[in-house]
Amino acid sequence: MKLLNKILFSSIFLMILPFLAWAQSHPLLQDFSGFQQGESVFLRWTFRSGSLCEGTRIERSQDGMIFTEIGEIPGICGSPEVAFTYTFTDSTPLSYASNIYRLELGNTGFTTNLQVEYIAVGDEGYSLLSTGNEVELLIANPPARNGVAQVFDISGSLVSEFSFNNRRFLLTEKIFRSGVYIFRLRYENNAVVSGKFVRL
Repeated sequence: MKLLNKILFSSIFLMILPFLAWAQSHPLLQDFSGFQQGESVFLRWTFRSGSLCEGTRIERSQDGMIFTEIGEIPGICGSPEVAFTYTFTDSTPLSYASNIYRLELGNTGFTTNLQVEYIAVGDEGYSLLSTGNEVELLIANPPARNGVAQVFDISGSLVSEFSFNNRRFLLTEKIFRSGVYIFRLRYENNAVVSGKFVRL
C-alpha cells in the first residue's frame, strides 16, 4: 500500500530535455532545429559567417507538400563577419501531429523540411488518448530518452512492465481487463512520472 501511495501522490520532475529535431543544412546555414517548448514549437537557425540573404519566410505544413507562411523576418539576414542566429516561436502548432517546417532564405531557395511532433498536454506534462480498449500515453517533454514503464492495478499489484524510448506508447498492450490502473515511468536519470488511467 505504501508503494501505491507513493505512485499516486509523488511525481519527480528533473531537468527537461526537449526532443530536438534537425534538418539538413542549407548552404547558407550552420544548422536548423526545433523542439516543442510548452504549448509552442521553438525554431532556431544559424547563418554561417559571411552568409547573407534578403528576408526569411517561415512556413509550416501538415503533409510536407502544401505549406503556409506563418512568419517572416524582413530585411538582410545573416552577417558578413560572424555567424548569426535567429529564433522563431510557432504559438499555434498542429496538435497531436508532426509539424513540418521550412525556411525560404531570400532568393536562395528553401531549406529541407524540419519535422517536429507537437503533443498537447495538461499541467501533468502528459496526455492520455483512449481509442476503444487501448490507452496511449503521450509525454510532451520527457526528462530523458529511455526508461521503464510499470502498470499497477488499483490494489497495487504489478500487471505490466516494459522498456520504452519514445514520447508516445501504449499502456494497455498487455492489459486485457477493464478497470482503473496506475502507471509509473522511471527514466534513466531517475526522474519519475506517474498517473492513472481507465481501460474500458
